[in-house]
Amino acid sequence: MEIICCEECYVCGELASFVIVPGATLLREANCQYCTASIRYSDTARIISGIFSRQDRPLAESVGSLHGIAILESQSDGPIHEVLHGLQGYTCFEYFDGIKPGEYKDGILCNDFQNLSFADNQFDLVISQDVFEHIARPDKAFREIHRVLKPGGYHVFTVPVHEGRSSLSRAGLPRVYHGDPLREEGALVHTDWGDDIDSIADAYGMTTTRFDLHCFHSIDEITNADRTYSDYLQKKPIEYFQYNSVVFASKKRTDT
Repeated sequence: MEIICCEECYVCGELASFVIVPGATLLREANCQYCTASIRYSDTARIISGIFSRQDRPLAESVGSLHGIAILESQSDGPIHEVLHGLQGYTCFEYFDGIKPGEYKDGILCNDFQNLSFADNQFDLVISQDVFEHIARPDKAFREIHRVLKPGGYHVFTVPVHEGRSSLSRAGLPRVYHGDPLREEGALVHTDWGDDIDSIADAYGMTTTRFDLHCFHSIDEITNADRTYSDYLQKKPIEYFQYNSVVFASKKRTDT
């Protein structure tokens, strides 16, 4: 294993080495030696903790500040889920092909950001990590998140950011997939999100702040699969993709 960095993990709070398999290029997926959270998870936890505890401390130490907070996470496992799932106001889900939003598969709630089964103004916090690039109609998803958030509530999210570029629909372009534990072929990428994603989210009644927390690559090194598609076809995702760790905190405006 290769050590990418040694720093405090904002999920578990340990001073940890973040390690990854040799030859990997997706450095934001290096894992905490203690709780297995990736750098991306740690950065997401840092922003969540900072918003709700108003302190720069790990999520495991600030989870008490989330009591009474209604949280929706688009993931039913993982290190952040392990910290939050005991909270009374916590709800998690997965997107399952062929299952209707609001129904269950193997005890896990199914939902779809394009058609959420929740009431208006229900949640204080929505968490999505590397989901929006896989949504066919992100405009519908942004509207649905705005609908289910309470005024002043937050959508904290990550996507692979194609820095130095504008967002691009992949309709009609060569198919690109990211690794997915639920689908053997991977998850199809519908959108390459660029530097304008915050302004796109803001068009749906939000005010978005961008946090560049781990910058491993220059703009020229960020993945552009359309230039190197043959390389993409020959390599595993963790050995091909190169993105920095960027987190967005999108707050629902009270005037919408």
